[in-house]
Amino acid sequence: MERNQARVIVVSLTSTLAAISIGYLGVQFFGKNAMYMIATGMFGLGTGGSIGQILVEKRQQRVVQTQLRQ
Repeated sequence: MERNQARVIVVSLTSTLAAISIGYLGVQFFGKNAMYMIATGMFGLGTGGSIGQILVEKRQQRVVQTQLRQ
């Protein structure tokens, strides 16, 4: 597994756990509707970050250098 893939997985898991935690706190303090709004926002941020990282990796192209035979 490449280093960037591991980073994307860790960020995605962290974002999911943060969404669950913030959603729980939201329901305790603000009510059910606030929980849904906060959890949806956190899920969207996590998804957007993951997709953005994948797009950046696809744009990067590896350069292969060849040596000429003499």
